[in-house]
Amino acid sequence: MNKFGVLWFSHKKCGVDELESIAQRLSPDLFSEDPRVNGYVIITTCNRVEAYINAENPRAILEEVVDSNKLKKGGIFTGEDAMWHLMRVACGLEAMIVGEDQILGQIKKCYLDSKKEGTVDDFLDLAFDRAIKVAKRARTETRINEGSVSIGSAAVDLAEYVTWGLEGKTILVIGAGEMGTLVARAISEKNLRAMFIANRTYERAKVLAREVGGKAAKLDETEKWLSCCDVCICTTSAPHYVLDYEMMERVMAHRRNENTLLIIDISNPKDVEERVGELERIELYDLDCLYVISEDNLKKRLSEVGKVEIIIDEEVERFKKILNRRRIEWLIGLIYEHGSRVREGEDKRALRYIEKGKDPKVVLDAFSHAVISKTLYLPAKVFRDFVAMKDDNSDVCACDGDNCAFIDFFIDELEKELHPRPDGQRGRASSKSAEEGSVPKRGGTCSRCGTR
Repeated sequence: MNKFGVLWFSHKKCGVDELESIAQRLSPDLFSEDPRVNGYVIITTCNRVEAYINAENPRAILEEVVDSNKLKKGGIFTGEDAMWHLMRVACGLEAMIVGEDQILGQIKKCYLDSKKEGTVDDFLDLAFDRAIKVAKRARTETRINEGSVSIGSAAVDLAEYVTWGLEGKTILVIGAGEMGTLVARAISEKNLRAMFIANRTYERAKVLAREVGGKAAKLDETEKWLSCCDVCICTTSAPHYVLDYEMMERVMAHRRNENTLLIIDISNPKDVEERVGELERIELYDLDCLYVISEDNLKKRLSEVGKVEIIIDEEVERFKKILNRRRIEWLIGLIYEHGSRVREGEDKRALRYIEKGKDPKVVLDAFSHAVISKTLYLPAKVFRDFVAMKDDNSDVCACDGDNCAFIDFFIDELEKELHPRPDGQRGRASSKSAEEGSVPKRGGTCSRCGTR
């Protein structure tokens, strides 16, 4: 796993403009043109830009990218730390809003897009598939994503709670900006009777209304729609009241809907004059109410973080075991391939001797000895070379712990013998050996003996 690395930038250190600039500079060309990189996935969201790679020395490569492109305020993780980070991101623990579900969909999209482009090698395929499954497990087994913590989502939840469900209700959303769009999208998933979008710019209202299956309304027709709707959510950035006391007095005097009118004002400054809440058959909630709801839900989510981290620790260990099993199977496959090549060569040699009239018994005896000695020669040589390397390098551990170098060394040596490459590089994303590039590098701390 030590050939796995991530270069990350997030809202924790960077502003939105900085992240946009980084996303432009952290282009796929930085990795697609590098023969040392077996595969890569770049994740770009409004709060995060990350590049995951599988390569021989990921830290060195990522540091080069940082230096050559003058990228600041980022971080680099490799090996197990990189896998742990990926799982934390997928589970929403690194999100601006802890536990948000949106990040998982963004990761899946970037991963699948990269897969279509052919930049995902077998190891990255396995790593991202595992991270996505872990995120789903975290959301199933904990409450990390329960309760709305964004103001827009909290407004929708509040509306649903106060009205005993939004099914069959008529909704008016005033404002088609960023917050209005979030609210309209969230509320459109309910089984509404109708939804109207009112905005100062009518064309913008029409665009959002088409997207959410609603109907556009002009802002100067607000009184008309307020007289018939059950819920009004105000989201504009107007410097003045959109709904003042006198207007709402007129609305309630001619209101055709017998239900109490619920008004939720999530604007700053406020869209609704406070006195409006004093009118009969109007319930008015403002940002202060939503902040309380959001903070309570956030506290509940934060209390679940420890449970999610336990799941991640379990899954990282499971992932390491999966990798160990896979690399052992790969090593066994290389040994069988080596033995098969030896047998084919000796088989041809034996047939030539028999065709020349040699005694078949003598030929068969020589054939069996040659197959055994030549098949065992290469593995025995690798054993000796590894021991010699350990004697010369105290940083290499000779035990068989999860992080030890022996299997990695064995695979590398057999690969060199069986699949030599002119440039000394392994295959790229399409090569199966790239998956086993996940084998940890020589060095690191051994989980069994504790040496480095």
